[in-house]
Amino acid sequence: MCGIYGIHYREPKKVDPILLHGMAASTHHRGPDQSGDYFEPGLGLGMNRLAIIDLAGGGQPMFNEDRSLVIVYNGEIYNHLEIRGRLVDKGHVFQSRCDTETVLHAFEEYGPDCLGLFNGMFAFAVWNRKDRTLFLARDRLGIKPLYLAALAEGLAFASEAKALTPLLPGGPEPDWTAIRRFFAFGYVPCPDSPFKGIRKLPAGHYGCSDGREVKISRYWQPRVGLGTETSFSRARAEVFKLLDGAVQKELMSDVPLGVFLSGGLDSSAVALFARRNLGNTVHSFNLRFEEGTHDESGDARLVAEHLGLQHHEFPFDHRTLRQALSEVGSRLDEPFGDSTVLPLYTLARHTREQVKVVLTGWGGDEVFAGYPTYRAHRLAQYYRRLPGFLGRGLIPGLVRRLPVSDRYMSFEFKAKRFVQGFDTAPELQHFLWMGYFDAGGRERLFTPEVRRQAQEDALAPVQSALEDLPERDLVSRIQHLDALFFLEGNGLFQADRMTMAASLEARVPLLNIDLISYVYNLPVEVKMHRGRIKELLRAALAPYLPGAILQKPKKGFGPPSAAWLRGPLSGVLREIFTQKRMEEQGILQWPEVRRLLEEHQSRRADHGRNLWALMSFQIWYENFILGRNPL
Repeated sequence: MCGIYGIHYREPKKVDPILLHGMAASTHHRGPDQSGDYFEPGLGLGMNRLAIIDLAGGGQPMFNEDRSLVIVYNGEIYNHLEIRGRLVDKGHVFQSRCDTETVLHAFEEYGPDCLGLFNGMFAFAVWNRKDRTLFLARDRLGIKPLYLAALAEGLAFASEAKALTPLLPGGPEPDWTAIRRFFAFGYVPCPDSPFKGIRKLPAGHYGCSDGREVKISRYWQPRVGLGTETSFSRARAEVFKLLDGAVQKELMSDVPLGVFLSGGLDSSAVALFARRNLGNTVHSFNLRFEEGTHDESGDARLVAEHLGLQHHEFPFDHRTLRQALSEVGSRLDEPFGDSTVLPLYTLARHTREQVKVVLTGWGGDEVFAGYPTYRAHRLAQYYRRLPGFLGRGLIPGLVRRLPVSDRYMSFEFKAKRFVQGFDTAPELQHFLWMGYFDAGGRERLFTPEVRRQAQEDALAPVQSALEDLPERDLVSRIQHLDALFFLEGNGLFQADRMTMAASLEARVPLLNIDLISYVYNLPVEVKMHRGRIKELLRAALAPYLPGAILQKPKKGFGPPSAAWLRGPLSGVLREIFTQKRMEEQGILQWPEVRRLLEEHQSRRADHGRNLWALMSFQIWYENFILGRNPL
């Protein structure tokens, strides 16, 4: 695992080493074990390495036999030994045991078609010294990040946006269209970044640059619910086998590894198969919240004791909360509306003291149809048939009168979400249910000047993606959209950023290509057998996990952010949201910000999600645009 970066000029002029060294410093946390760079006229490449495989022999940048190609690479290819054997048979000569060299020789042999061979997570760049072209690629689902910046004289790339901002002419500026989308989604959806002039290479895509332009092509996209019919019992047996194989592949490591264990179904599945493959040497890691309404540490202990894991539990109290907010705010170079980043960063720091690699349960909800919204969409089909005075009048009016609750996924929260969006397409309604500020809220929030600079509707990327969806049934279409947006923009973004901030590699075996190629294609009736979300995964695990874990309602790694903002973080809100500051910056309209703060503090409404997004934006803006830490 690494942080990679580079500069490619159109003309063969020298790349200033100081620029590359600044990029190295910005991404040092991603790879503190070894740094390396390569220069030639018109090019500079560099990387920071977190050594996982072939600790002594895997240094980068790395060359092929005749030194015509050079690579910087971030990721893990779990089937690299199999691919290496094929390449050796074709005459390729290897100097190391690491997967970086396999990727390089595979590109040399197959060109962009090599991407279809890889089972793993990756982002890499290969420079062809003969034709002076740069090849850039990102894994199928976007597990590993890659940012691109258009420069006056060429192109730059990096694993994190903050490595590119010093290269931007005039310094970093917000991309207000992307920021507007952030307030709708709670994250900045690909290919946007919050910085004007910086874009993300989309998941499942590669790019070729001659220094003048980058031609981007798609090599993979999800296909959901389009496979052949199969029985539930046959699918259950196949899923068990594929889960075992996926975890076994992703245990590949020359350094100690462990498992994040929340006590939910997904992380418990990963822990189960890690235990089956490694025996009783598996270490599991979990946090304990002060707030009992959101604490799942007891469930994690139950699973760990049942499986015989060496379990480690760490407290997450209010003092830790404030410290995590300050540290994450200075590291997270995109605004991010999900408060999970704070406990996740804290857990990663504790875990890194004992292991260097961790297996996680991210992706299980997207692949196995585990979100309650998938079930809600079926109910919504009936709700849409109600007379208007009921569905758009009486029922929403009653729901709005429900008292505010701090319980995780309370009835009040779900009901108020459910009645939104019935005047739009179900696929767009899904993003309202999962999102933050609605169109009216965004309109009230921003000053007229900012609104003028936001060029497109916030949900325009979703509307564009809808045109190309091959799926027929609604839940499969929404699963496809979640793979394109929520999975990459929310789950995988925070998994990468917060673990790498602690120099810890996170893996996602529930997104292993062998597993998702099968499960994604299953009909929704198999994944949601008898209408129950994630029923296929639950059935596959039933003989091996405690009944309390199998039957518990979905909770997720959800912190009590609304309560935090009324309690231990209420002072932070008062510090960073003042009338003077809002009016001087000219971005957010103070009367609307004040209304949200007052209603939330008095419990007249639950604005916890929206206020967290506001706080995250303000901290990002002051750190990365104004250059000062507001905390």
